[in-house]
Amino acid sequence: MIFTAVIKPTHICNLACTYCYNDDVRDPVMRDETLERTIAETFAYARAHAPGRRVSFIWHGGEPMVAGRAFYEQACDLQRHYAGDLTYANSIQTNGVLINDAWLDLFARERFSLSVSIDGPKPVHDAYRLDKRGRGSFDRVMAAVESVQAAGLPLGVCVVISRANRDRVDELYDLLAARGLPFNVIPINKSGGAREAYDDVGLGREDYAEPWIRLYDRWFDADEDYVYCSDFVFKTRAIAAGRPADCVGLARCADTNISIDPVGDVYPCASLSGHADTRYGNILDADLATLMAGPVARAYRDRAVDPQCARCRWQHVCHGGCQARSYKFFGDIDARDYYCPSLFRVYEHIARRLDERGVPRADRPPVPAVSCDRTNAAPVYTA
Repeated sequence: MIFTAVIKPTHICNLACTYCYNDDVRDPVMRDETLERTIAETFAYARAHAPGRRVSFIWHGGEPMVAGRAFYEQACDLQRHYAGDLTYANSIQTNGVLINDAWLDLFARERFSLSVSIDGPKPVHDAYRLDKRGRGSFDRVMAAVESVQAAGLPLGVCVVISRANRDRVDELYDLLAARGLPFNVIPINKSGGAREAYDDVGLGREDYAEPWIRLYDRWFDADEDYVYCSDFVFKTRAIAAGRPADCVGLARCADTNISIDPVGDVYPCASLSGHADTRYGNILDADLATLMAGPVARAYRDRAVDPQCARCRWQHVCHGGCQARSYKFFGDIDARDYYCPSLFRVYEHIARRLDERGVPRADRPPVPAVSCDRTNAAPVYTA
């Protein structure tokens, strides 16, 4: 088992993306005391509670590079000091705009992997990924991609599916495949800047499935233009093996994931930072084991099973979908994921594609075919 700590050294960002999910308006950079406590407690908890004794540190934001190179040099020194017999890895989710040779030297020396955000060709990417002066970021991001690849560092791409690229997924796939860029796909969350703009930038509950499936088929049928996509791999693996393979599908995702914000507040997920009712407590006030045993943490680790989910044939790989999206769209972590109807279509499609190829799938107890309704109320059955 890998214990994942998503650390947000700052909520400050040098871009102003239209669909930014960040709800936390506080703008400090994590202090030295908080950073040391965060790393020490992460290792201590993983040593006692993670059988695999592996830790994944994901540096997130805001724009995490705003914290500066000295911050990460200190973080890496602290990791070496506190890791002991545990193995660990560092990755950073960045918009890429601040990457230069000095940063590349640091990332190479400390063996960081990087993920940058690209939503498609220049007109698509620049529709929503703007700087604070309203200028598109595509050219700067692609220059960063080229420099990272030239340095030989591990690099992936995070793709947000939105109204800007929903009808241009072939161009998106061509762009990533031509540059050999592994990628992940996610929908827009209704939070932060996206809350007010959602009708203009976001997709409906059923609408996310269509571009996802078209992009999946490009990937599934690819030969010479194959490029790795983690969401496609994990969901395909889940359907084939009969068990979830990503945090979105886990029944108890909060068992193995935490997020710590700039002031040391601990949350179950990076996207929930700043919401007082999702806060476990503060890492400066209590050890992580105590916070993980608290009432808020227990609630996130014991999600109630929705009656419709219990009757769905994909419940065993989905478990109601993403709790953070349930909270952001409905204010209730026990509600089904907003994108539940799309997730049902996605799992159905993957199963069909595997059957076409003759790929064996794990047997599950027969249940009615349930399609997710629009209201989180009564189930709607498919033929």
